[in-house]
Amino acid sequence: MIKIRQIFLLISLALLVFALTPQVHAQDEGLVGSVKIQGNKRVDDSTILYYIKTRKDEPLSRNQIRKDIEQIYGLGQFKDIRVETQETLNGLEVTFIVEEIPSIGDVVLHGNDKLSDADIREKLVLKRGTTFQEHMIQEAKEEIKLLYHEKGFFFVETAIDTEKSADNLTNIDIRIREGEKVRIKNIRFVGNKSLKADDLREQMETTAETWFSYLDDSGIYKKDILKLDMFRIEGFYHDNGYIRVRVSEPKIDINKRDKEINIIVPIKEGPQYRVRKLTAQSDETLTEEEILKAVKVKTRDVYNVSEVREDVLNITELYSQRGYAYADVNPVTKINDESRTVDLNIEIDKGRKVYVGEISLIGNTRTLDNVIRRQFRLKEGELFDSAKLKRSKQRINNLQFFEDVKIDTRRGKDSDLIDIVTTVTERPTGQISFGAGFSQVEQFIFNAGISQDNFLGRGVNLSFSTRLSAIRSNFNLSFTDPRLFDSEILAGIDAFNTATNFFSYNSKNMGGGLRFGKSLSEYDWAGLNYRFEDVEISDVDPLNETSFLKNERRVTSRITPTFTRDTRDDFLNPSTGNRHVVRFELAGGILGGSDFHKMSYETSYYIPLVGKLVGMIHGQVSWADGYGDDKLPSFERYFMGGPTSLRGYTVRDVGPMDASGDPIGGNQSLLVNAELQYPFTKGFRGFVFYDRGNVYGGGPDTRKTTTTWDLVEMRDSIGAGIRFMSPFGPVGFAYGVKLDQAAGEDPGQFHFTAGNAF
Repeated sequence: MIKIRQIFLLISLALLVFALTPQVHAQDEGLVGSVKIQGNKRVDDSTILYYIKTRKDEPLSRNQIRKDIEQIYGLGQFKDIRVETQETLNGLEVTFIVEEIPSIGDVVLHGNDKLSDADIREKLVLKRGTTFQEHMIQEAKEEIKLLYHEKGFFFVETAIDTEKSADNLTNIDIRIREGEKVRIKNIRFVGNKSLKADDLREQMETTAETWFSYLDDSGIYKKDILKLDMFRIEGFYHDNGYIRVRVSEPKIDINKRDKEINIIVPIKEGPQYRVRKLTAQSDETLTEEEILKAVKVKTRDVYNVSEVREDVLNITELYSQRGYAYADVNPVTKINDESRTVDLNIEIDKGRKVYVGEISLIGNTRTLDNVIRRQFRLKEGELFDSAKLKRSKQRINNLQFFEDVKIDTRRGKDSDLIDIVTTVTERPTGQISFGAGFSQVEQFIFNAGISQDNFLGRGVNLSFSTRLSAIRSNFNLSFTDPRLFDSEILAGIDAFNTATNFFSYNSKNMGGGLRFGKSLSEYDWAGLNYRFEDVEISDVDPLNETSFLKNERRVTSRITPTFTRDTRDDFLNPSTGNRHVVRFELAGGILGGSDFHKMSYETSYYIPLVGKLVGMIHGQVSWADGYGDDKLPSFERYFMGGPTSLRGYTVRDVGPMDASGDPIGGNQSLLVNAELQYPFTKGFRGFVFYDRGNVYGGGPDTRKTTTTWDLVEMRDSIGAGIRFMSPFGPVGFAYGVKLDQAAGEDPGQFHFTAGNAF
């Protein structure tokens, strides 16, 4: 009886296997005479035959037929495959009979007035030529619904019809009923007793409808964004000491009649917690006092989670500056609900000291390696210091040879080594520029120049420029090597030939100079320049001649020692740091030529304010005079007005004038510039400004100034502008409006700059 049951079970299993196996009417005997394909309309015979291994003049194999069927199924184009064989005079005729899965044909959209076909098709899985599956219809409806919801159309309805064509294509017809746009009318909070609703709304990206919502996407309900907003609100409570806060799922009320959405956010604030005790785990590297000095959180302060995170980063940075690049700083909190206090203990696992392994460079296709490497403040084999690494990136960026500088660290060959990988993107440093413009003072202006800031990839600057207008004709040639023979010495040579109409006189200058400089420390620099020039003054009205202003020809020979301290984080687009320049000029004496001396002090401060907003204040004070029996020459006097000094004014508006009302300059000057700058991108910055300044000295007409410095007697202006990085270098446009417009003056001036402003 048992054997009969076993035999019956084996027969049943065999029948089941046969039933689940694709029907193959073939036998393992005879030679294959031909292989044919039937039933295919879209897929070519050659494509199917490529995957079939059953060959003509080879024995027919049931196993091979089964494998062939699996290969054809793998194409994803067929829903049924059968194989039939028939004996012929030439052998067995093997026919693969296939039934194709329909493909998508035309996809037609109707009724989408608010959204374009392209926007909708981008989201759809229904695309011409792809295999059609029934589930795609529902997916398409959901995608269209989600897309319209993101745009505020919550009453959208979609119907999709399908129609098969003769060539086995499924055409899709999508009809959309968009409905009216629905915006958020109000966002209300329930349970917020301690924090104001307006403060909570400021944390959210989701906003209620405003008068300018029709100009942007504000006031639109987006489920994913609102979910993130709940985390932002919770984080805001955590930063205000409410560490037990619970922000529940918001309630969404869609009013179909009024076509508006109201959002209610339930909140359980809980009590506010303060820091009761603050301790840190000290070691031989840092004492507890040194660690806590870097901590913003203090005892009795409201517990602030974001500040604790910043403190962790600050402490990690302290250890990283001392060679512990992988230090693990862990803030451990003990919450006391009865006293509503938090005990904070900072535990530190500093790990092992690490040293600089290999410093590698990537992307410098033009710039030589040593030009970049000499900017590094770290050397291979020395103790790692994150502060020096950060400074190295600043220095490389300040070369202004690269559009982007990235410095990454990774573990070296040994566990105590850290490799530094520097990736740069070269910026075009060779420039051939032509420009034209017009101003009320200079009339038609033509600029041209050729320069290479990174000549032969060696970091050397070579440039020639000219500026031609109604009042000037300037030609300049200069060569500068900032690291002469790869040393710390800067060396440069200049040659110039200029002609300028100062309205009260004409000046022609021809000469040249030598420049030397050396870095004194990380941020300090000293320079010494020598300059010789032959100057011819002409067209001075005999009635306006003075001891310092007359038709003459003079030679000047001077030396100029300079001290500079520059801590700006980025020379092109600074956001923090300052710059100080002290300059002395001594001419004549044993050097020969005119006897005079000049002194000036210039400073700029950059301060990060709110978000990306940067505040800048710049000031400059200058003084000059002759010595011995000589007077300060007219061509050495100070003038002010224009894009890099007092905006909104020209040189004809500022300082002492002659009897004809033309500027003659002064021997003293004061200038203050204040800006609010906003960097929209790395290379594009907008700004508003307030300028105040004047030139002081003697002359026939001093109605707009005084003979010496006077903080009250100053011209001022306000305005706005933009600066951006063009293919020809930094470029700026600004318009300044005079706040103390005098009779006969224009109300303001438009300015163009090429190069950095301050």
